[in-house]
Amino acid sequence: MPDNADCTAVDPVMHRRSPPWGAIEAFVVASRLGSFKAAAQELGVSPSAFSRRIQALETHVGARLFDRGDTALRLTKAGRRYLNRLEPGYAAIRAATDWMAPSPGRRPLRVGVSQSFAIGWLLPRLQRFHDAWPDIEVTLHTRAGNLDLAGGAADIAILFGDGQWAGMRSRRLLDTDAMVVGAPALAGASIAELRSQRQLEMFVPPDLWRYWLDATGEAGLAGGERLYFDSGQVMYEAAARGLGIAIGIRPLVDPFLKSGRLVPLHERTVRLAGGHYVAALPAMMHEPPVRAFWRWILEERSGDG
Repeated sequence: MPDNADCTAVDPVMHRRSPPWGAIEAFVVASRLGSFKAAAQELGVSPSAFSRRIQALETHVGARLFDRGDTALRLTKAGRRYLNRLEPGYAAIRAATDWMAPSPGRRPLRVGVSQSFAIGWLLPRLQRFHDAWPDIEVTLHTRAGNLDLAGGAADIAILFGDGQWAGMRSRRLLDTDAMVVGAPALAGASIAELRSQRQLEMFVPPDLWRYWLDATGEAGLAGGERLYFDSGQVMYEAAARGLGIAIGIRPLVDPFLKSGRLVPLHERTVRLAGGHYVAALPAMMHEPPVRAFWRWILEERSGDG
């Protein structure tokens, strides 16, 4: 079956139905482990039964999902596309199932947060939540970009944006300021010298360099070579190691500034239109742990002045 095969050969009745859960799980686990044998062992099924699940899924979607080489198992292009669309839903189903623990009073509170926000702002304060609410277990679910709360990825989250998420209750937590930062060796560098530096950029939020350049009118820094990151903390680490200059978002970049590993390189600071919000589904606000964390984090925000 060709890699880019369409679903035209699939039974129309079968095509309207969702694939069996066992086939979806087999595909996701095999993609993660890179081995049918290891995936079959993890799921507790025989190799032949596992292969039948994969074959059934390929028949259902009308495309070959794996290249079964002699030395390695690799996703086809169609397989990678399918996994990218399927994995968030699979994770949400698993998370929702994990949430249905036998003892509701002992369920962990799942807080969705970006890695940058967790390291730069939340973790230094989290012990205060544990001190105030010792009976609430917290698990942090970190990822690049915003989580899909509606899909059950977390119970409450810190999201970046304008606060207008359909079906969500949100409160603005922190404003965000953008500034050019780099390694201390670049302190006092001229605009021409800074222009020669690689410009480090994040995928989310996107276009920070363009936003800062448009707001400041600093044409001298426009058009530099770009290197992209899916984590602000990794980007700041790269800047601290001299790999380029970055748009630092306060307060996320503050730990690097306070330690002296990064320094401001331009006098202009720009307030971003978006900010960090605490958000949850309205239904989740009935859960005491969610309400407790919501109140606590807004009080922490107020304590920052």
